[in-house]
Amino acid sequence: MVDPNAFFRETSHPLNANLDLFRAVRQCRQALKRYMPAEGLAIIQLEPSLKSARPIIWDHDGGIHSDLIAKSVISIPVDTRTQWKKSPLPDARIINRPEDDPVGYYFQEISGQDFSNLVVFLEKDGVRIAIAALITADRDRYTQRDLDLFSMLKEPFAKALDHYLLGQEIIKLQRTLDNTAVDTRGGIALEEIIGHSFGLKNVANLIEMVAPLDSPVLISGETGVGKELISGAIHKMSTRRDGPFICVNCGAIPETLVDSELFGHEKGAFTGAITRRKGRFERAQHGTIFLDEIGELKPDIQVKLLRVLENMEIERVGGSEPIRMDVRIVVATHRNLENMVKEGAFREDLLFRINVFPIVIPPLRARKGDIPALVDHFIQKKSRSLSIHPIPSLGGDAIDMLMDYNWPGNVRELENAVERELIVNRRGPLSFSTFHAVSLEPPKKAEEGRPSELLSLDDLLSAHIMRALDQTNGRISGPNGAAKILGVNPSTLRNKMIRLKIPFSRAQQKIRGK
Repeated sequence: MVDPNAFFRETSHPLNANLDLFRAVRQCRQALKRYMPAEGLAIIQLEPSLKSARPIIWDHDGGIHSDLIAKSVISIPVDTRTQWKKSPLPDARIINRPEDDPVGYYFQEISGQDFSNLVVFLEKDGVRIAIAALITADRDRYTQRDLDLFSMLKEPFAKALDHYLLGQEIIKLQRTLDNTAVDTRGGIALEEIIGHSFGLKNVANLIEMVAPLDSPVLISGETGVGKELISGAIHKMSTRRDGPFICVNCGAIPETLVDSELFGHEKGAFTGAITRRKGRFERAQHGTIFLDEIGELKPDIQVKLLRVLENMEIERVGGSEPIRMDVRIVVATHRNLENMVKEGAFREDLLFRINVFPIVIPPLRARKGDIPALVDHFIQKKSRSLSIHPIPSLGGDAIDMLMDYNWPGNVRELENAVERELIVNRRGPLSFSTFHAVSLEPPKKAEEGRPSELLSLDDLLSAHIMRALDQTNGRISGPNGAAKILGVNPSTLRNKMIRLKIPFSRAQQKIRGK
């Protein structure tokens, strides 16, 4: 029999005694493990204006996938928010089967694993500001007794979080006053890339594979998706991280100077060459050179670049001695190099050399779940550079409007939109009312009258979905879920279930079927 007073003293003491929230949460979890399963403990701040949640801390044993919680902003899907509005969540709840919970299913998709949760909302002045979640692997691990005990920590968690957030505001103010900026010329850490655990998760996995090697990398993607950031992450995670990281925009160098810029020149090599000059390749010695927009290089420069890749040697313009190179080459393009090869505009042998390890970055419209995190990041970054304090808040409908837009200019366009809004609306809230978003989607045709007998299609679809749910015991996602059987994305299936008013739990389905 557990003594509630003893439990509260042991588990709340670290939260009250430590100013360091991270140490407090770790010690609290260790105390909780004496009473109930506690493989992980997370505190996640709610961000209503971003329609998202911000993980503050995620302390775990490693038994649950570490990507379940990342230091980023997690966008809450529209169907989940719709469910919340229909039936507000209780202050504390057990999630033993995440596929049946309006929030748990989303984290199950992210982690790819089953888990059990105890969740309590944390409040300040009567407003929900965050959640504390105790996590363990597998389903059906928690009892009502566990929830009753864990709920006793609601106030200590809320106070500890409030102290932490106050400290973070002071740090933000200091950064604004100092007008400091992060220097990313030597690359950027993978965890600093917005979306590395979500929309860019596959890209992050590829970076981790290739970064420790010296193999050439070809980064493809539309203009503005962040190809330079990805190349910087490759450099930062490589064995060359202490060497230089040299970026070259091949399309921005005048055609007459490309040779000299890349490979350098000797004194007197041409009119105006009054001294010997090292090119970008020499400056990248023992480091990484990033050739952006490589498709813009002219055929004669392509030939010289091919020789560099084959022999790892260069010759300066006007020179006669080869210079040995020790450089990692990463290239990028927004163009279709295969088509350019067919048109004779790009050398096929050069493509073979640079296309050893291709990485394709998806456009922003294909990873809209990363938009809240990106908006938050750019608001913080641009507020510092523009010396704006306090940092303006977002208007209530701003994120929904930004997520409805298809962003043909990708992340760069979004960054510019945020900066423009901060300039015209320094005090906030940021409404983006002057941002005229034009969707790329074709306009939908007005529905025409249809024969009445076709209206039964919804009933047929509803019955088909319920049959699949019955076969999977109500499980929606995962390898044995209904979405897999039906060949659709789990989020798509849930949207259809909400539209068709199909309950999420199997028990409810059986009641509905009677």
